This record gives sequence, structure tokens and C-alpha cells, in this order.
Amino acid sequence: MIYIYSLTVFFLILFVINYAIDQRRVRNGVFLTIGILLLLFSSIVYAISNLDGVIPYIGLLLVLILLLLSPVMLLVIGIALIYNGRTLLSKEGWKLPNLLSLLAGIGIATLPVITFLMPSVGILQPFIIFIQLCFVYYGFLFICYLASSILYNLNRVKLRQEFMIILGSGLIKDRVPPLLASRIDRAIAFYDRQRKIHTPPLFVASGGQGSDETVAEAEAIRDYLLSKGIPNDHIIVENQSVNTLQNMQFSKQKMDERMAGKSYSCVFVTNNFHLFRAGIYAREAGINGDGVGSRTAFYYLPNAFIREYIAILVMYKKVHVMMTALILLTVVGLSLFNINLVR
Repeated sequence: MIYIYSLTVFFLILFVINYAIDQRRVRNGVFLTIGILLLLFSSIVYAISNLDGVIPYIGLLLVLILLLLSPVMLLVIGIALIYNGRTLLSKEGWKLPNLLSLLAGIGIATLPVITFLMPSVGILQPFIIFIQLCFVYYGFLFICYLASSILYNLNRVKLRQEFMIILGSGLIKDRVPPLLASRIDRAIAFYDRQRKIHTPPLFVASGGQGSDETVAEAEAIRDYLLSKGIPNDHIIVENQSVNTLQNMQFSKQKMDERMAGKSYSCVFVTNNFHLFRAGIYAREAGINGDGVGSRTAFYYLPNAFIREYIAILVMYKKVHVMMTALILLTVVGLSLFNINLVR
């Protein structure tokens, strides 16, 4: 048990240190998740082995029930995601990015059924085991990502910022849709709060023009800000970027030019589901500033978080391709070993 306790403390300390150094790291969620899982496991073992009477047996029974119900819980989660996917498609339209929660729900709901049927499928068993192990690996990573994202959203940015970057999102021709409007409104709220105690920050409206847009996103953001009474000389327009990394890079160039080599503070604003990945790109662009997240409609969040998770997987695709290949080689090796034993 001493080894489990030591590992628990080790991972929790790693989390605290890394979180204090930089909150924009996926490994923060990895260390925290492992630490919490080890803490739960060690607590269960301690309760079972050190208490007298029926309490340890009740604890053991609860653990067994939880394990037996896990396939049912997966099925419920899958059905909930399928329902959410249908809701999203009905509200936002049939687009490939909007299918993610629906497809994830179908996959999760199917997994318990496949597991139950596994003994009868014979030759397909190695393939099913590979799918299960991949599900465990990527499911664990999703929990770690979600923990990192939630922690970053809980961060409270201090006032007295000199710049505020508003990250663009898609327009409807030249009109600001609700998703982008929520970002701008959140930025204006921060601007108004700071104006009461200090010089307000300058807005950096960031975003280029998409193929289906009649104006650049930055210009639509500027027009929206003007309509809300923000002075034009408080707005800087960056209208060349086509993705989040370029949003950060080109906005930093604008701020550097304005400050002429002087140090400055800044904050960026985006939707809460996008905040963590935007923070990673801010770090890559050399921006030493944190983000402020705007609220998003609840029905939109599951699909949006899944999309963000996939985008982060792609950012570190070499590692995950190697891990998937390792899982495949392990399953193939064990299958060949079992075949030799049978012979």
C-alpha cells in the first residue's frame, strides 16, 4: 500500500507544480486524473482492509456493483450523446463537424454490445480487443483533456490589461452569428469592468475572410463593437489570419508594433470550449497572456468539446499514432502467442 500512497502523492505534487508553472498544458489534466484515480483506489483498498464489521463488505459490494453497471453507464452516455447529436443537427444543420457527438454516441453505445458478444465472434476477438484498448486509451485522454480545459476555464484573469484579442469565428455572409457575438459581448463586459478602475484595454479584432463570407471577420467584429458604443480608436483590426494560431501570431505583431518594443499585458477572448486550445496556441505564438471564455449554449458543448479534443490529438498526432501502433502490436503479439499455446 505504501507504494500506492507514494504514487498518489507523487502525481498530485506533479500536478500542482506543473499547473503553477503553466496552466496551458494537457499534462496538467493527465497528472491530476492519475492522482485522483490512485487516491480513489487507495481509499477503497484502505477502507476494505482496515475497518471491522460489515462496512468493508459494503464497500466491496459497492465497487462490484459499479463495475457491473459500467457497461450500462456507457450505454446511457452513448444514448445521451446520440440525443444531443440529433438536437445539434436540428438546430445547427447537417454539417460534418456537427456529427461528432452523434458518431461518438453511436460508438460508445455499441461498445458494451460488442463486448458482450465477444466470446461468440471467434476470429474477430483480437480486433475487438484492439478497439477496446483504443477506447480505454483515448477515453482516458479525453478525461485528461476535459480536466485541463475545465481548470483553465476556472482561471480568473486580472484587470489592468492593455490589449484584448477577440478571436474570430465564422460569419453568416457579413453578419455576426450568436457564437461570435457571445465572444464580443464577453470582451465588452471585461472592457467595461476595467474602465471603472483603470484605462480600458484596446481591442484587437482578429480574423480573416472565409470563402463564404463577404467581409473579414475582424471587420465584422469592429462594426459590432462600434454598434455597442466602443470608440473606433480603441479598436485594432487584424484581418489576415485564417486559423487560431495565426490569430495569435498576427495579433501579437499588431500589439508589438503599437508598443514599439515595450512590455505589455494582454488577454484573449473566445468561447469557453475553445479557451484551452487557444491558450496552447497563445503560448506557441509567444503571448504571455491568459484567456477569458464566453458562455456557449449547452446543447452545443458536447460536440464542441469533442471537436476541440480531436484538434488537440492532431496537434500531438505523432505520439498518439505511436501509442495506437503499440496497442496494435501488443494485441497481435498476444494473439500469436495464444495460437501457439493452443497448438
